[in-house]
Amino acid sequence: MTARTVTVHTADHGDVHMIEPFWCAGEHPAEGYREDVEHRSEDVVLTVPTPCCGEQKLTTLTLVQRPFSRTDTTAKATVEFAEDYHDVTSAQLAEFTDALVALAVGPLHQFIERLQLLESGQ
Repeated sequence: MTARTVTVHTADHGDVHMIEPFWCAGEHPAEGYREDVEHRSEDVVLTVPTPCCGEQKLTTLTLVQRPFSRTDTTAKATVEFAEDYHDVTSAQLAEFTDALVALAVGPLHQFIERLQLLESGQ
């Protein structure tokens, strides 16, 4: 497989060419500074059921890497946290817990494995 390259125009270094990781969503806004250029994956939205409002977003995960950062060029996970409260019964709390377990062994675990592969340089 041939590595894809992308070109991003920056305010301080002109056109910057870089290898595009397979997981990057491919959006690179132009005109920023080179050290701010980043690779971002598609968002992984984790949801849980609520008794009053159906499925609600618990958090959003995104892989991010800033290849020209002066401090850290490794891939990281960005985690968004929501601020909302729901009163639940014990049965509803059990359903919520089951959903969290499913997230932990499903998409969240897969996200962790992808990040570990990136951290190990594969």
